[in-house]
Amino acid sequence: MSTSSEPSEKKATRSQRKGAKEILRVGTKVLAYRRDLLPAGDLDRLERSVDALGESLRVKDSTGNELEEKAKAVDEDLQRSGGIYYHRKSLFENVEMLLVAAIVVIGIRSFFLQPFVIPTNSMYPSFSGLQPNVYEDGEEVPGAFGRAAAKIVRGASHFQLKAESSGNLYLVLQNGGSFRYETSVFPNGKFFVFPTSVREYVFEIGGKEHLLRVPVEFDLDELLAMKFAGVEDLRDLPLIVTQDHGFTGRRMKLSDRNYKEGEIALAFDILLGDALFVDRMSYNFVTPKTGDPAVFRTGTIDAFNREIGTPVMNLIAEDKYYIKRLVGEPGDTLEMRVPEDIFTNGTNLVNGVPGVLYRNGKPIDGKTAFEQNRLYAEALAKDPNATSVSGYPAYRAEGLLSNRRILKVPSKSSPDNQTGQNGYYAMGDNSTDSLDGRAWGFVPEQEIIGRAFLIYYPFTKRWGITN
Repeated sequence: MSTSSEPSEKKATRSQRKGAKEILRVGTKVLAYRRDLLPAGDLDRLERSVDALGESLRVKDSTGNELEEKAKAVDEDLQRSGGIYYHRKSLFENVEMLLVAAIVVIGIRSFFLQPFVIPTNSMYPSFSGLQPNVYEDGEEVPGAFGRAAAKIVRGASHFQLKAESSGNLYLVLQNGGSFRYETSVFPNGKFFVFPTSVREYVFEIGGKEHLLRVPVEFDLDELLAMKFAGVEDLRDLPLIVTQDHGFTGRRMKLSDRNYKEGEIALAFDILLGDALFVDRMSYNFVTPKTGDPAVFRTGTIDAFNREIGTPVMNLIAEDKYYIKRLVGEPGDTLEMRVPEDIFTNGTNLVNGVPGVLYRNGKPIDGKTAFEQNRLYAEALAKDPNATSVSGYPAYRAEGLLSNRRILKVPSKSSPDNQTGQNGYYAMGDNSTDSLDGRAWGFVPEQEIIGRAFLIYYPFTKRWGITN
């Protein structure tokens, strides 16, 4: 006796269940969005097919054929009734996702964390701005792979000046200066798209002009002075008025070397300034404190100091983001005291007079920058040839904080302050290269947006929580 049976249908595979779930998700979404817009017949048909597919998915042993048939039924109903949510769902949902992501990013940036890149070296060595890495003559310049690696790890951008003719290297002066401001577009604009301001330098080799453009914040003058003359100021190089190679004009001779066509006369990397996160949340609950590396906007600083009568030396005249360290809170008294020996021991005063910063009658302390700047000023008073091991150059007595001048930080409770705002005093840790409160005065509290707290790029020894 023999028996026979029909082969049992196969259980739905994982991929079949996944596809059915996606169809069900879209069907449920269309019902939610278009319930009030669909004709009664289309609405009933879609509801039945969606319910049927959902019921089959809830059964673990549903067959593949069953799920495919019911998913197909939902698909057909969606083609009739889905509108923009079906058969264009990929574009629509991607746009929707991007909009949600943008809202989240804007919210985080506005209320919690804001990315900020340090452009200058006014806070060095606490924070680094754009820094050069110069290749000496004959040193191997990295190829494409090496440049890509340096870009990823250190944020380095490579620049070089290749001789297109043979001769000595000259810097052509532009209207009395070494460079002119220009607007750079593709491919050297910001993100390769947006126009950005640059410094344009004109060099001359063998009667042929060579152009080199660098970011507007980068000081190529100092690099040229150090590389070709071993001095800090390019103005120390002699001016030459020449009429050779058919060229007439003012220029500086940078090198006696006779560069051959195709040789690299100058090569360097510009290392990205520290990229950090600014904590915008904390100052909603606590007031800014002395020692905070604060980020603030400059838009109303000039007006605030004009209203309280601050005798400023410079106007900022623009609305930008600055980062400086707060050294004075509302009501504080500040004073820069220059040790007497500084004036008698021959200390180099080219970059200002070194002094010790006092807050409320005592040397300011509590941060590495405060202590190291004080220690180096005291060292210079004893030995004019002392070097700064830490890299901090000592605070300099200038402007509103000239030697022994008492400065009172404005408080909104002061009778002579009619602005209704507290003021703060801010300085760069590298005060030899910082345009700060000594020149433009006090920062109104409303302009302080947050405190720098984490350097996230590039990957250097400064990476991590800030001091």
